[in-house]
Amino acid sequence: MIAIDFDALTKNTLFFRKLIGDKKLFAVLKNNAYGHGLVRVASQIAQLVDGFAVGSVLEAEELKFLQKDVLILLPLSARDTENAVKDDFILTVESFETLKRVNNAAQKLRKRARVHIKIDSGMSRLGFRYCQMEQLIEAIQQSYLLVEGFFSHFYGDTIETCDTQLRYFDKCRSIFSQFYPNVTCHIANTAAALLSEKYHLDGVRIGLGLYGYGYPQLLPVKKVYADVIATRQVDEGSVVGYGAKYVCDRQTNLAVLNVGYANGLPRVLVGGRIKLNNEFFPIAAICMAMTIVDVGNKIVSVGDVATLVGDGVNLSDDRVIIYELLCNLK
Repeated sequence: MIAIDFDALTKNTLFFRKLIGDKKLFAVLKNNAYGHGLVRVASQIAQLVDGFAVGSVLEAEELKFLQKDVLILLPLSARDTENAVKDDFILTVESFETLKRVNNAAQKLRKRARVHIKIDSGMSRLGFRYCQMEQLIEAIQQSYLLVEGFFSHFYGDTIETCDTQLRYFDKCRSIFSQFYPNVTCHIANTAAALLSEKYHLDGVRIGLGLYGYGYPQLLPVKKVYADVIATRQVDEGSVVGYGAKYVCDRQTNLAVLNVGYANGLPRVLVGGRIKLNNEFFPIAAICMAMTIVDVGNKIVSVGDVATLVGDGVNLSDDRVIIYELLCNLK
């Protein structure tokens, strides 16, 4: 069972609104708002943000009724590009191939395409490099592109790594701004926005922070629960789950929950602790549609409710980050 705390969502958004002052706040809602529900999240915070960032034209179209700027972060197919230009969404241009595709769509529609230019400042995923700046400017000048933004993305969360990338970004920006001085520059994600004001530039893109993670004052928005569907008492030496990976070292009670890896709970989280009846207990096994919890000498009953995410429970670790849990648990 999923519960979304809209009050927490609003408070988190207001926290970042206050943090960045008059800078632009783009709410990152890609992948169904990190598993929180695209339309319901966007509707809740629409009046508190300057725009949305999504991953596809389909997501952008779902938000069209809110009449806010929508930045599509990923390159699109030719057909989706044309639809995005037609609907006045903002496209990311991160390569000459994408630039050509966007320009073709704009020419066909006889309409200037709104774009943000993406710079690869060190993540090696998407974006132009410094050596391409002059060629990029020349290509834009001969196109139907309306450049409204210039941005990049941090891969780290320390002053040292962010400063390194910011210097590279500024190096690219110093050339670009000679020809396009009035664009919105943005590079900070949640971690960088919290790290230092110097990364705020003209605006920030906040994703994880909206949903309650990255800073102690933030409130988890998504809460995931599972019901106890069976209980068992087993003896010392009993095997629990597949592969005999968990063997009881004492007589103990087990609670079987109606959630498993088919619901987005990764098997590698065996050993993680969930909350049941206000106490924390270790996960002994995770199956496709069931999870078995070792509750020791405590008595639990069918119908009791366990918490997997939220209310003080966070199963994420180095193997499974919180992004994955939020996006996948259902």
